[in-house]
Amino acid sequence: MSSSKTISIIGGGCAGYSLLNKLKNLSNIEIDFFIGKNQGINNFWGYWEYDKDIPDNILSGKWNKWKISTQDGEKFFESSSHPYCVTTRHNWISYCKQNTNKKNIRILKEDIMEINNKIYNKNNDEIISDFIFDSRYTNKSKNIFLQHFKGFLIKTETDCFDDEVLTLMDFRCDQSKGMQFVYVLPFTKKIALIEPTIYSYNIEDEIYYKKTLESYLYDIYKIKKYNIIKTEKGSIPLEHNNIKKGPYFNIGINGNVNRKSSGYTFTFIQKQSILIKNFFLNISNDLSLKVQSNFFNFLDEIFLDVIKRKPSIGPLIFYSFGKSFNGNEMSDFMNNRINFIPFMKMLFNLPFKEFIKSFIRCLFNYG
Repeated sequence: MSSSKTISIIGGGCAGYSLLNKLKNLSNIEIDFFIGKNQGINNFWGYWEYDKDIPDNILSGKWNKWKISTQDGEKFFESSSHPYCVTTRHNWISYCKQNTNKKNIRILKEDIMEINNKIYNKNNDEIISDFIFDSRYTNKSKNIFLQHFKGFLIKTETDCFDDEVLTLMDFRCDQSKGMQFVYVLPFTKKIALIEPTIYSYNIEDEIYYKKTLESYLYDIYKIKKYNIIKTEKGSIPLEHNNIKKGPYFNIGINGNVNRKSSGYTFTFIQKQSILIKNFFLNISNDLSLKVQSNFFNFLDEIFLDVIKRKPSIGPLIFYSFGKSFNGNEMSDFMNNRINFIPFMKMLFNLPFKEFIKSFIRCLFNYG
């Protein structure tokens, strides 16, 4: 693609900035980036490291060990080659904005309007570009199965946390509202993010998340006194949408990057941004934005069908990972990489009866 192209990126979230980061050094494109007025809260974003293309100096933490805990015990994982990394929204945005002070890049802090499938800037001028990439999540449906969470960054008076081991999921918490686990990022022995996370159709009120925090800290760590430094919250749809195609493209969650079973998104946003970059570098002739395969989508549909029908079985499902995977294998599976032997082990360790029911249901409804 040798001739110059104009690009508009809509939405100043992870997907919008990630695309800007991948395209900012291309000289044959002009970019208008409409980041919007509302920049959102400073959430933490996690991923397993593979390509080492994200510098350590923007990370809040990096762990080579993690665990999944249930009432039946704890399963530990370790990987020296694929550590679990966490950055923040602000750090990621600052990193992506480096070297964008160029004539062919304009970052516009304004909201856009959409009327009759056309988009307009603050002056009511229609935005016309060769390619428009919209990263805003705009699904208005009320019947969406969600992964929703409220995170509390806390500081304790005494050393409480093992800062070498990340708690990916701890199911030793209330399960009455749906499948719930607590995600723990131990930044130091006294500072950690404690994040109650629920799979359900309904987002709970603030009081419920706070009670989960209090009960969890006392039951697991015997902590009564702590200070809340900051909070974060969010929800991720565990579904995919019909996406728009050229010249108006959906990217990010609206572009179906999210892994439906886990809500895992950050890494797949990077993969989608690379697909777009490769198109403008003439590496790919087709601008295909699909990052989730039909195979993994089908696996996720089966998993979600089980969880929707019988959420209480969730801890047993994830505990089976510990019987099936080592650290590298688990990070591979979460990143859509197939390893045949551990994958077959996982199938044999899953609750057979419930998964067969959901397999049959999904087989006849899929596609």
